[in-house]
Amino acid sequence: MSEKATGADNQQGRLSGELTPDYIVGIVDGEGYFSVSAIISKSYGWNCHNVRMVFGIKLNAEDGEILHELQKQFGCGKVRFRKDDRKNFCDCLEYQVSDSKSIREIVIPYFQKHPLRFSKKIKAFIKFVEIANMKDKKEHLGEKGFAKAKLLARQLHL
Repeated sequence: MSEKATGADNQQGRLSGELTPDYIVGIVDGEGYFSVSAIISKSYGWNCHNVRMVFGIKLNAEDGEILHELQKQFGCGKVRFRKDDRKNFCDCLEYQVSDSKSIREIVIPYFQKHPLRFSKKIKAFIKFVEIANMKDKKEHLGEKGFAKAKLLARQLHL
């Protein structure tokens, strides 16, 4: 067996330094998500338009080092353990960024500078950015804007 083959075992588990932009884009293209929920909640008798945005990546718990390094590089978000007791499933770790400021100032600019490569994620990201722009302009607070945000959120998850 060549030295390259034996030295290559489980490279994913051994990180050396920062993750490269291509590596991050590849992980997000394969295991990442851009999620938006648009719901109306009642608060003190008032209808509140809530548009919640989340960027995340979910990996097998054994690959958690990748998520912790990504959290360190981005300087935001949280890594959480997710126990899974179902047969043939494994525990995982999930990295999520859900605060609007980090999404607007870190996540979106990162993927604008380092574009995703696969059409499904690209389309989701475009809708994610459109919803973020609506939130910045507070358009989601009106009935028309909220309906548009809700429609975009549904399309994002197709």
